[in-house]
Amino acid sequence: KKGLFQTRLDVIPVEDATLQDAPIFFKSSMLEQTEDWGTHNKILTTTPSKPLISVVPKKFPYFYVEWGNVPSSSNTGYAQIIESSSFRQDFGLDTLASMMELDPIRFSRKRRFDGKQERE
Repeated sequence: KKGLFQTRLDVIPVEDATLQDAPIFFKSSMLEQTEDWGTHNKILTTTPSKPLISVVPKKFPYFYVEWGNVPSSSNTGYAQIIESSSFRQDFGLDTLASMMELDPIRFSRKRRFDGKQERE
């Protein structure tokens, strides 16, 4: 679809203690953004026996977050089909920054800030 990017992969290391909160944080954030996804608002779950390729139809744009096997969840990740060009490309990074109690701007790759701006 026009306006949607092809592929973007962000791999962010997260401490185990923080990672335990990933399933609830991402599910909550994904549910809050239902109008940005389009008409398919169902959150798709992945597990070791039900990987990403089996839950998202071919040629559909999607958002996917994976945290692997954490004791706090029987799932390994969540996927969501994207049908709207209004979906924010930095949605995952913003959610992760919030989960880690960091300022989302620090994750931004669009702008560079000097030390003075960062301290403000």
